[in-house]
Amino acid sequence: MASLLRYMAAAAFFGLGSCSPTTLAQKSGRQVSSIDRSTLNGKFFVGYQAWFRKPLEDDGNSHWTTDMPTPEIGHVGVDMIPNVTGYPPECLFDTPFTIPDGGVAQFYTNDCEGVVDLHFKMMEDHGISGAFMQRFYGYVDEANGGWVNILNYAKDAAEKYGRGLVIEYDLNGAATSSTNVTATFLADLAALGSVISSPAYMHHNGKPVIEIWGFGVVNEVSADDGVAIVTALKDAGWYVILGVQQAWHAELVEDQPGRFGPVYRLADMIQPWTVGAYGIDNYEDFHDGRQAVEDADALRDLGIESSIVVWPGGSSSNANPSEVFDHFPRWNGTFYQNQLDGAVSLKPSFIFGAMFDEVNEGTAIFPVLRNRELPTNQKFLGIDDDMEPDVYLRMAGDAASALAVAWQ
Repeated sequence: MASLLRYMAAAAFFGLGSCSPTTLAQKSGRQVSSIDRSTLNGKFFVGYQAWFRKPLEDDGNSHWTTDMPTPEIGHVGVDMIPNVTGYPPECLFDTPFTIPDGGVAQFYTNDCEGVVDLHFKMMEDHGISGAFMQRFYGYVDEANGGWVNILNYAKDAAEKYGRGLVIEYDLNGAATSSTNVTATFLADLAALGSVISSPAYMHHNGKPVIEIWGFGVVNEVSADDGVAIVTALKDAGWYVILGVQQAWHAELVEDQPGRFGPVYRLADMIQPWTVGAYGIDNYEDFHDGRQAVEDADALRDLGIESSIVVWPGGSSSNANPSEVFDHFPRWNGTFYQNQLDGAVSLKPSFIFGAMFDEVNEGTAIFPVLRNRELPTNQKFLGIDDDMEPDVYLRMAGDAASALAVAWQ
């Protein structure tokens, strides 16, 4: 964990204060009207896990815990606690985590239309363009149930609040040796026709948008399979974004047999996954070197468009006890703001906010509890006491406005 002294030096170097910095984004108005769903350009989307459930609901994996049916003291899978103000009471359940006022913290289920509706309203209220819905490979053969329910809730909410929607497949759980990944994706997309045909579904360059995340990260899917997947999707008329490992360009240059260079070359857009790739002390070097030069030059030469990932910090010590608590500190929002300003300056097609609701790894930007509101009988990470609960949503919305202006 970086020291306070290092942070103060970084803040001085970047010309930043310690609280809610004023930025170029705040000079422009918020993007709060219905978005143009015909293009990704100038947008800010969030990744939406939407994987939380009540204990024993749906497949039994609530994602609030790692090894128990219900969250318990010492058995919890999240490092941050959502601020559930305004959530429908029927979508909540009590936990054993005692908060300072003597009550208990409450968690929610995504398999409740009111929760998904509220989350998309938060996006609209803060000028965020919409969500990339995470579609995990292990659930793509589900004909009905929680995951399909949530996609439909998201479709309805995106239509209601003028937001955009994209399906993002996560390759975790897929394996070339045991399944036909290409056929599985194509069949799933055919089954999701009512979502894809929604006026809220995003298009780009005249094509519906799909993202496949994990090439170069999920090694169980081969490069040959990757070529087959991307080729089939493009032949079927999709605009294909690839979420790839952050050193994708080095892999492309090395061009080793069996690696993913041929897959990357087929992409319509590349989105390097940079969560955990830097901290506040070396972000500027990463931005000025990797993102602004290496990645930008390679994408230009390949004729591939770009998306940049930003994230507010990270901590996953409850789910992974061997990891350091608050491993990537937020520094009162300064770490996130540095990345937002850096991303806007590079003018990617769109910025991807990782993530909207990822409290497991501490990257959530939706409202969470502040330090003074945290339970007293289990260690959790809060945002700073001088911050409003929606501060990270507001920062993202300001960046969305700034990027929209850059694309005008």
